[in-house]
Amino acid sequence: MIKKTILLFLCLLSFNVVADDIIAIQQLKNFLDNTQSLSARFQQKLVDEYGGLMQQSAGTLDMQKPGKFRWDYILPYSQNIISNGKKIWMYDSELEQVNIRPYDQLNSSPVNLLDNQKLDDQFILESLPFTENQYWVRLTPKSSEGDFKKMLVGLQNGKIKSMRFRDNFNQQTDIEFEQLVVNPKFKNDNFEFVAPEGTDVMGDF
Repeated sequence: MIKKTILLFLCLLSFNVVADDIIAIQQLKNFLDNTQSLSARFQQKLVDEYGGLMQQSAGTLDMQKPGKFRWDYILPYSQNIISNGKKIWMYDSELEQVNIRPYDQLNSSPVNLLDNQKLDDQFILESLPFTENQYWVRLTPKSSEGDFKKMLVGLQNGKIKSMRFRDNFNQQTDIEFEQLVVNPKFKNDNFEFVAPEGTDVMGDF
């Protein structure tokens, strides 16, 4: 009788683990499938491979399919990263400098996760234990040519709440989203950039 009770307990425990796996990964896929655009405030920190804090920043994010995004950093200084789906502008107002690169160079980058409709083709997906009041999914790129080694995505109430990714220099970036709005409407020029007069322009333009 004791053996049967233990076996039943183990079966139930295994079922719960599988259920959590399904919930976490399916929540992420559902969010990406049902989200055409989003806006949010974010807090971001960068730590080195030893866990030492290198930088803290904050700002706002707008994203829209296909390929459009706008990261406006407010703290510690103004910086803008804007994509219209074809080009990416990285503008530093303090240096009066903008660097331009093709959108397709992003490859498997965290910034274009919203556009990724075929997660299973590009990533190995693995659910992690429910913690910090979030369901977690670890995404490991199948290609070694991406901008990061692995990424953790935390979901809360069916929306992305956190992103944590480790780059190829073993530095980790943690991003926490607040006031996230799904499928907002944006103006047509929200994802375009016109360099102010006197700005140094570099890169592919």
